Amino acid sequence: MRILHFTECIGRGGKERQLVELLRGLSPHRDIESFVAVTYEENNQFEIDSEHAQYVPLIRKGRRDLRLFKSLYDLTSSLKIDIVHSWGSICSVYAAPVAKLCGAAFVNGFVRDAPSHLTLWNKDYLMGKLTIPFSDIVVANSRAGLAAYHIPERKGLSIYNGFNPERVLNLTDGAELRSTLGITTPHIVGMVANFRPGKDYATFVEMACRICRLRDDVTFLAVGTGEMLPRVRDSVPPEHSSRIRFLGQRKDIESIANLFTVGVLATNSRLHGEGISNAITECMALGKPIVATSDGGTPELVLDGQTGFLVPSHDAGVLTDRVLRLLNDRALANQFGIEGRRRVETAFTLDAMCNAYLSLYRRMAHRTARTRWQGGVTNDVVDN
Repeated sequence: MRILHFTECIGRGGKERQLVELLRGLSPHRDIESFVAVTYEENNQFEIDSEHAQYVPLIRKGRRDLRLFKSLYDLTSSLKIDIVHSWGSICSVYAAPVAKLCGAAFVNGFVRDAPSHLTLWNKDYLMGKLTIPFSDIVVANSRAGLAAYHIPERKGLSIYNGFNPERVLNLTDGAELRSTLGITTPHIVGMVANFRPGKDYATFVEMACRICRLRDDVTFLAVGTGEMLPRVRDSVPPEHSSRIRFLGQRKDIESIANLFTVGVLATNSRLHGEGISNAITECMALGKPIVATSDGGTPELVLDGQTGFLVPSHDAGVLTDRVLRLLNDRALANQFGIEGRRRVETAFTLDAMCNAYLSLYRRMAHRTARTRWQGGVTNDVVDN
């Protein structure tokens, strides 16, 4: 069967990493032939191995480039694609009619988060609502995402992100990295996230300042970049700036996360709900205890009181309390870290993700082929 993955780009984000890992996992299966079409290219993006998939640039000229419909249609029909899998809301708008016109099954993968407050004025929600009726299946990376976007049960399927354990091998030596970064404190509390409105760095900084006033043995690291970085950095009082550090965009995120005593992810629940956070998954795979905002799909990943603590949104007091508990109780922190690593190794494996998609693709291809033979309409592909 021939599968066309349609995405905006393959820049170095969590969604794009999942796509690249999926292509790698599917490549040994001889009945699968994969293609990846992108609407724009970045300088720093993942490479698609030619043995895993054929890469096809379909460059979009502006946000409303209607010519892209024809380009995508020509590609889908000429390659005799069996399944079109979109990886974003804009891509789904283009892919939905093209898949139907070409007689291909349509996997709608626009659900990657789980916002708690959605209205039709939200562009992703609106575009998603427009494409759901044309979808054979809507795939999310969390059950919370399906609920947030009100995906009908018969059309929704949750497939968790898979973590590649190779990512936590061959890490930079901890003492060497500490020396390079100039960190001398025994404890490090870190947050890995882009500086965008959906990430609550204001609460992270407030928590860090409170702990800095209480003790001098903790350094706080913020790893990421984005339009809000200057504002957040400027909010740090001068007396704490040496211990609240901003590292910007890094290529050695796993090595830095391996330094953490506690991993944190604070989310602005008014604007954003996590799906399955790749940053949290990385920290858990490294055996780090987690303190994270209890929203979206995070409770599906972090088990409160077992692998970490879940805290209310925008509550610096509770966040501070939970981080301090883990700093003060190393036995508890170690136990959370052990259970967190075990959870990633059992419930969020790369094999589990790839096998779930493989099973879905084969069911869809079978039912689509049966429909073509019978001239009828397929049933939904979600098995009861």
